[in-house]
Amino acid sequence: MKKLIYISLITLGLINLGACTKEFLELEPKTSKLEANAYKTEGDALLALTAVYDAFSVQNWMFVPLMADIRSDDVFAGGDASGSDMIQWQDMERFDMDADNASASELWNRCYSGIYRANQLLEKVDGIEWQSDANKERVVAEARFLRAYFYWDLVRHYGWVPILTKVESDIDALTNIPQSTPQEVYKQVATDLLASADKLPATVPAVEAGRVTKYAAYALMARIYMYYEGFAKPVLSCTGDLTDGTTAITKAFVVTKLDEIINSGAHALLPTYGAVFAWNNENNNESIFSIQYDGASGATDWGGWGINGNFTALMQGPRDPSGDPEVTAGWSFGVMSFDLANSFEATDSRSATVLYDANAKLSKYTRGFQNTGFFNYKFIPRAAYISAKGDPAHNFPINYPDIRYADVLLMAAELNIDNNGKAAGYLNQVRTRAGLGTKATITLDDVYAERRLELAGEGHRYWDLLRRGLNVAEAAINASFTGIPDKANVNKPDFAVRAFNPATYGMFPIPAGEIRNTNGKLQQFIPAYK
Repeated sequence: MKKLIYISLITLGLINLGACTKEFLELEPKTSKLEANAYKTEGDALLALTAVYDAFSVQNWMFVPLMADIRSDDVFAGGDASGSDMIQWQDMERFDMDADNASASELWNRCYSGIYRANQLLEKVDGIEWQSDANKERVVAEARFLRAYFYWDLVRHYGWVPILTKVESDIDALTNIPQSTPQEVYKQVATDLLASADKLPATVPAVEAGRVTKYAAYALMARIYMYYEGFAKPVLSCTGDLTDGTTAITKAFVVTKLDEIINSGAHALLPTYGAVFAWNNENNNESIFSIQYDGASGATDWGGWGINGNFTALMQGPRDPSGDPEVTAGWSFGVMSFDLANSFEATDSRSATVLYDANAKLSKYTRGFQNTGFFNYKFIPRAAYISAKGDPAHNFPINYPDIRYADVLLMAAELNIDNNGKAAGYLNQVRTRAGLGTKATITLDDVYAERRLELAGEGHRYWDLLRRGLNVAEAAINASFTGIPDKANVNKPDFAVRAFNPATYGMFPIPAGEIRNTNGKLQQFIPAYK
């Protein structure tokens, strides 16, 4: 998949990338002459599909996993000592965003650009000369999976958003697309996932690493089902099953799908936790779906769309480090919280992979805003991987593991909590690898505690808190700010006046530019943003 991404950057005209930096309501075909000559061969289709994946991987100052961690009790925004660096993230962490927040608009644009690309491909598939029906079926399924994910990002961040399932080139038509309810958006997500899952392969060869499999689709269904039940129903007033109108994604449905992944033998826990995140061991057997990054293109685009490396690696590293030749300088965003650090048992082997203790490992470094001394070791930039091409900031090659086998085991443990022996068996596999003792019986609190430690720094904790209830999220997040210890090199005022605001629902406002573009047809439904 990485090789395909490089090709797509050379053939931007074929896939209308020039329009994709615009807000979605401004998306008009700018290269219709080229489009008339494209989408003819299977190679064209793969390039267009790669463009959809490319939009999915865009970080562009609004990478969802890192932003989610910053809003949780695991990670602080950080940045330079001023506390004003990346003000959009500082406001986000304070739960004090407004409709002009840059990250809210960048995420919105990235999702609708990806949807536009997926829709463009889906409308062209019948005019392509396919080598086999199976190849066509697979490309369609991948595009629909990715479109489902874009809508999943939209509905969990904004709730009430327009649904576009075809390319609209007419501005009047675009500005009059109705704003759908969360219930309708979840139905669109379910429709695309159910239509695509069983059309995808169970596994992919190494040369296709990063392409979606049916097990990724099954796991994503489970993740979304759990969030729908835990958050969308009580907070956004969704009702009934998560469904496409025919098939319901119920608890029994997703338990069966998770069991299928587990029993397939296609994936397994690696013997050691650290090996999962080794930079020279990507796309390993524990990876079910990873966002692919590579620095070989030598990107230099500070606008974000031309970056193929993992830009957030730079963001999460310590500033001006000395004394450890393994790490190189970063910007000290996303520093790990004391609350997370104190949650690891002394014998938990995962802590060394999650927490990089700069105070112990470095002779000196520049302490930024909200410095705790703890950085996310999974992703901090490594000196051995500084790119010789382009801007080093943009070219760190580490992937982001979106769905891991350990997550599947823990989802299965949670959903099988009433069958405690089965649930404990799944949970204990994860605990045993971490060097911890097994539990004969478990509670939901045990599962959530294990999820926090196992998936730390991967962007899942925040969503787990929200689906347990706004009151649970508020208590946990606020406690991470009030429990700052009296320690040298810790500036306690950095953590003041930051608290969860239940009136935001933990979500983003509809970008002001989109409301202006539709002459007010788009509205804010979340209480804090009305």
